[in-house]
Amino acid sequence: MAIGLAALLAGCTPALDPRDAAALERLGEVAGPTSGVETDLIDSTECWLPSAHPIQDAAADDSSWRVLCRVHWHERDTKAARYQDTTCIGDFDLTPMIDHCYRWTYYDLMPAYGDEPGVPTG
Repeated sequence: MAIGLAALLAGCTPALDPRDAAALERLGEVAGPTSGVETDLIDSTECWLPSAHPIQDAAADDSSWRVLCRVHWHERDTKAARYQDTTCIGDFDLTPMIDHCYRWTYYDLMPAYGDEPGVPTG
């Protein structure tokens, strides 16, 4: 998995795992609007790769994941570029995999969006 992720990030874009592709498609639909960003102001969304971020908890299913997404948007009047980070928790085995994300708030010793590479959604 690490080699595939390294190749993806280096620009040798191999095909994404179908589960990741489906999750990223869904995250593109869900991350922005459910994090408080108005849909018509969203320019793009990028997220950590779901398969690289399984939830490490005995109570969680093996198919569940948690990623941070960054929603890029612009202000309505000034068109100034902005972004909103959001936490998204999903499960490859559910339909839909995810239906909402949460506006992300940083706390000490927590991961931040820039800690991992982002992958474009949708």
